Amino acid sequence: MSDSFASASKIKAREVAYAAIEKLKPEATSIVEYQSRGHVVIIGDTQALKTVGDLPEGLTSETIEFKGQSPEGDISIAGALGAFVVNVANQEVQADLVLDLSPEPLLSMALKPPGYYVGGSKQQENLQAIKSELADMVGTFEKPKYFDYDASICAHGRSGKPGCTRCIDACPTEAITSLIDTIKVEASRCQGGGVCATVCPSGAITYAYPKPRDLLTHVRTLILTYIREGLSNGLSQPDLIFVTEDEQTQAEHLLPAALVISVEEVASVGPEIWLSALAWGARSVRLFDLGDENGSNRIPKSARDALDLHLEMTQSILKAANYPANVVSVISDASELITAATMPDFDLATHAPIAGKRQSFYMALDHLVVKSGVVKPEEVAPIASLPAGSIFGEVLVDKDNCTLCMACVSACPANALQDGSEKPMLGFVENNCLQCGVCVNTCPESAMTISPRLILDQNLRKKPRTLNEEEPFCCITCGKPFATKSGITSVLEKLSGHSMFADERSKSRLKMCDDCRVRDMMEDPTVDF
Repeated sequence: MSDSFASASKIKAREVAYAAIEKLKPEATSIVEYQSRGHVVIIGDTQALKTVGDLPEGLTSETIEFKGQSPEGDISIAGALGAFVVNVANQEVQADLVLDLSPEPLLSMALKPPGYYVGGSKQQENLQAIKSELADMVGTFEKPKYFDYDASICAHGRSGKPGCTRCIDACPTEAITSLIDTIKVEASRCQGGGVCATVCPSGAITYAYPKPRDLLTHVRTLILTYIREGLSNGLSQPDLIFVTEDEQTQAEHLLPAALVISVEEVASVGPEIWLSALAWGARSVRLFDLGDENGSNRIPKSARDALDLHLEMTQSILKAANYPANVVSVISDASELITAATMPDFDLATHAPIAGKRQSFYMALDHLVVKSGVVKPEEVAPIASLPAGSIFGEVLVDKDNCTLCMACVSACPANALQDGSEKPMLGFVENNCLQCGVCVNTCPESAMTISPRLILDQNLRKKPRTLNEEEPFCCITCGKPFATKSGITSVLEKLSGHSMFADERSKSRLKMCDDCRVRDMMEDPTVDF
């Protein structure tokens, strides 16, 4: 096949694939609305405030002035466009817009809230442009609600014990805060970075622009249509490139043979999408980041750090499954795509897109593992070693300290830890583990740790295994099993010397089941009710 014919065939296959996805009808997300009347709070020292001058017509203002190089005392700023609350000296000031002239911005997050403008010492030359932009921020504005949140499967905490904080740590807008057991996402501050959905281990927070199933359907339709169209012309499987909307044209120009998918932010596309694309027939998956005008990453640092961790995790899994690790990566120009490794040929997956994050990941992974042949019945199942912070792994138990109190079982948000029903036994299903750490923080004996890894054999990964077990301790009165020997020993040690258990009869009650304990107390003349 000549180069010109191959190039024309690729372009045609891509056009047919793009036409196919135009027919898809993704589910719409809801809308976040802002109402701004143009009231501006201006914060700065005396000299900075003098430089502002008159504001454009239609704006009103009030100032918060401080002396010296920085504000004396705390100034906090909550909210976003149309609903700012500035708290200074325990006084609340309402504002639609905030112009911060402090030498260093009072809000330090990488992406500032809509309606918050910085005009400090390094930005004074831009003050006129900022004033003009403030004038445009009067009226009613709308944006998509970029996320959905299901608190019922969130692993942030249980019963006041802390767990996963990945979304909070990664969010470049600081729109996510803790509510102890769950989280709160401030929709007005969220700007669609989407890394929260990428790092969430359970799928409690998902990207909604588009929704997970819609994006997977988009990916699958694009890849399969391209492959069917190109099959008769002998085309290889396509490279898949995720780009932001403002980089789409440039990416298509630089990478004319690749399939380009435009998303709000490339950090919103996570491992379940990457592996699904590979299983369905993409020979590589790339996240396109051209960087800013200074050559720096366009993705904010907290989001990029989280994205890099999940890239490292996924690459470790691919390597353990005998695939080239860097078939999933971030690229910034066409040369990186040309020189990068690609997937080998194998029978493509046929499963349909589903919404569940982990289910999508495992379906794709299990197909890739089967096709690689890395799992052999007669050999030890391969295990991918993963970086700290990964969302897959195991729980380890110090049997000498574990009393099988089962506090960890009731706290586990994913049913990875399970009790033994009628006998003192702690079971574990690694397939379910989110590596959230709730069990570690709940265990009263500090007997648990978590360790990132991934068993590639799905049967072993799903198989329950025993972490600890004991013979039951039986009631000394009726003989009914009701606790463990280590549990009773621990209770006796902790209550040693307590005034309520000073005599032998009261100590013996600790070795009785609930019914016998109550009966003995009722019969004991020394117990004062």
